[in-house]
Amino acid sequence: MKPAHIIALLLLAVFPALSQDFQPTPVGLVEAKYDRSADTTTLQCNLVELGEGAPKLSVKANASFRGKEPNESAVFWFGLASYKGGATRRAQRLFKEATTLYLTTDSARLEVPVKDYRNDFFELNRLLAESARAEVSREDLRKLVDARSLEGK
Repeated sequence: MKPAHIIALLLLAVFPALSQDFQPTPVGLVEAKYDRSADTTTLQCNLVELGEGAPKLSVKANASFRGKEPNESAVFWFGLASYKGGATRRAQRLFKEATTLYLTTDSARLEVPVKDYRNDFFELNRLLAESARAEVSREDLRKLVDARSLEGK
């Protein structure tokens, strides 16, 4: 199995505490997309997908690298997304103040910076959409691969 697939599967356990009142959608399928013009492959694995339509919360593990096979150019990150229906412009944002994703393993506590925060409000259907990205360093990724247990906050 390719290292990126193994990592994506290990990350399935990252957000068990998010199982609020929603029924989770099936997760764990790794999708690979190759962009010929950019010579880049992107892998994506749904870790958590709570709700259908709005409200909805999803967390995805992603990896991208040059070429068709994983190599040293690989970058790994978590994609966070939230969709809130019936919202107003003053609705509370879930990720705006979240500057750090905390990952706790059996041997270490990792602090992954949350970047690229973005939110959009769609007036017509009163939908608030948020997204953020938490890039995982190679050093932290090695700790995640070696972990026997993993929790996220």
